[in-house]
Amino acid sequence: MSGSIVDGGSGVNVINKKICHQLEIKWETYPFWLRMADASTVRPLGLIRQLDIIIGGHTFHIFVVI
Repeated sequence: MSGSIVDGGSGVNVINKKICHQLEIKWETYPFWLRMADASTVRPLGLIRQLDIIIGGHTFHIFVVI
């Protein structure tokens, strides 16, 4: 349909630090910044490269730890 808005999904998958500790998931520190929807910038704690989560048949990987 012409003129439709399509949501391509999240650009960044985010996971909470507390959840990482509870599940004993390790992350690597990585020097980068994210620009949030309100135009502010934040520095995440790190990046998880080898974690795949399947929800409803969709696979999500590469998580940012906040």
